[in-house]
Amino acid sequence: MAGTDNLVYAPGDSDDGAVAASVVSRVADILRAFAEGGDSVSIKDLSKQLALAPSTLHRLLDQLVTAGLIERSARRRYRVSGEFSRIGALAARKAGVLRLARPVVQEVARETTETCMLGMLLPQTLTMMFVEKAPASAPVPYQIRMHHSRSLLWGATGLCLLAWLGREAVERVLRRGELSPLDGRDPPSSIELAERLARIRAQGYALTRGEQTQNAVGIAAPVFGADQMIVGDLCITLPQSRFSEAHQARLASLLMQRAAALSRLNGYLPGHAHPI
Repeated sequence: MAGTDNLVYAPGDSDDGAVAASVVSRVADILRAFAEGGDSVSIKDLSKQLALAPSTLHRLLDQLVTAGLIERSARRRYRVSGEFSRIGALAARKAGVLRLARPVVQEVARETTETCMLGMLLPQTLTMMFVEKAPASAPVPYQIRMHHSRSLLWGATGLCLLAWLGREAVERVLRRGELSPLDGRDPPSSIELAERLARIRAQGYALTRGEQTQNAVGIAAPVFGADQMIVGDLCITLPQSRFSEAHQARLASLLMQRAAALSRLNGYLPGHAHPI
């Protein structure tokens, strides 16, 4: 990516305006590098990639840390924050998978009479959030937090995404040691989690009871993108009092069909999915 030290300004621009434009352009380059890069980035790597002096990068990164968009990580490296990922997901509402998903989410809610949502993977932080919701004709007796970062380790929506991520991503999530948000119990062992994710992949969907929300059932099916990677999931939530084993096959089948259709709209080629 080219640096921004040699910017050209239109005649008549003030020096202050030129300096401001230069700073904005550099910040945009930095944020773009983080969004397109790996888990974390060093000053040395950024300096080489953007052709910016380390002192300049330190100053701009300090400001981005203060703004809550970038975080410091181990070994003098930096990474995107949860807030950065949240803003990116909100911006994506106007295009791509979210625009295509809205009618699908609404259709599933009508057909099942239960609340349907679209969960989106936040790959930089390996978390997820709900970005679209169609309420049930019979409302749920619990709150569903939209645009709020959630763990991939607990609940159907997170586990469904985790099942189609690569081993390295799964290990990163497990190393965080995230306790149950409901009762504080310890996360599963790596063997237990691997077995659970394998079952989810084999059946094509995830189902949990009371993992993220007390007395709630969640069912989620994966949604893939044109790059053949998982981008989100289509999910239903309902109270356990309205759920029976007889409903499971019907609801899961419908979700998988609609999630597969949404994946095709995204440009996904069935049978070609590969992990991040």
